[in-house]
Formats: sequence, C-alpha cells, structure tokens
Amino acid sequence: MKVRMKVEGGDKLARRLQMLAEETARKHMREAALEGAEVFRAEAEEKAPRKTGTLAEDMQKELVKQTKARVEIKVGPGKKGWYGRLVEEGHAIVVGGRKGAKKKPGRIVGHAPPHPFLRPVFDEKTGEAEDAVAKELRRRLKL
Repeated sequence: MKVRMKVEGGDKLARRLQMLAEETARKHMREAALEGAEVFRAEAEEKAPRKTGTLAEDMQKELVKQTKARVEIKVGPGKKGWYGRLVEEGHAIVVGGRKGAKKKPGRIVGHAPPHPFLRPVFDEKTGEAEDAVAKELRRRLKL
C-alpha cells in the first residue's frame, strides 16, 4: 500500500533544501517522512486486531529507500506479525498436505474473510500524516 504526499509550500521548501548540503537535506527529508509514518504506525497499532496482541505490538515503520527527492517508508507488521496481510486481505483455509509439497498440496475447506485494519488507517490518517511531515520540515528548515 503506497501513500504519496505533497506538502503545501513545496517550492519554498524545495529551494531551502537545495541550499543545504545533500546529506543534510536527505536527513531532513528522512526525519520528516518518519514523523508522518509514525502517525500511520501509531494508528495501525490501535486498529490492529487484538486476539493475541502480537499483531498490534509488532507495528513498525522502516526506511525502505531514499533518493535525493524521495523517501520510501514501509509501515505495517514486522516479522512477528507476518500474518497481518492474511488478516487484512483474507485467506483460504487449507487442511492436510505439507508446506512446499507439490504432490500433496492440501485441501481448501473454507475461506477466512478479510478484516482490513491498515487500509482504513491510511484512508483516515493521510491528512494528519501530511501535516506532520510539513510541520517537521518547517521546524527543521526554520520556515
């Protein structure tokens, strides 16, 4: 799931960032993006199903990639909450068979319906995350 954000006053911010050394500008962009990602992470933790609590406790934000003009951050469950995608999207219920077995794949006996919790977070909190990114950039660039 991707969210793109454009900050109002972007021209002024872009000029200010261009005046800085590249590594400093990248640091400011990264830290501002992480502030926005924290809005999503905190809300995802609140909205995650709590059958065992593992999924909610494992909500993370992680820097995936950064170029000069773009920062990509992943927000969602980590390794302990690997099954979050199955909860979000639903899945088939399979019995029998063995993992990785081609000759004995198992039998589908039902379907677990989707219980979206991440998509609603992104839909509800995009504006707040954009505000957090803009506020952090303005604070860092003293605008």
